[in-house]
Amino acid sequence: MITVRLPSTLRVGTDDTLVVSERPADVGALIDILDRRIPGFRDQLDDSVFNFAVNDEMLLHRAHARELHDGDVVEIIPTISGG
Repeated sequence: MITVRLPSTLRVGTDDTLVVSERPADVGALIDILDRRIPGFRDQLDDSVFNFAVNDEMLLHRAHARELHDGDVVEIIPTISGG
């Protein structure tokens, strides 16, 4: 089971947490599962405005290849920039 925490811009209804009972091998496979569950989900992530964290570890490079394990918590975090 993987817990996914969503930012407000990606929420489905009022819930900010999804539980995925399938066992994705990595973040890329998790996105595939979420896109099947929420049609168009992947298209929203193509924007390059989101980062991923797994168990509070921010993934800065090759996030899609990050291996996942049962019990992991994946957070999708909007990128914040400014100057």
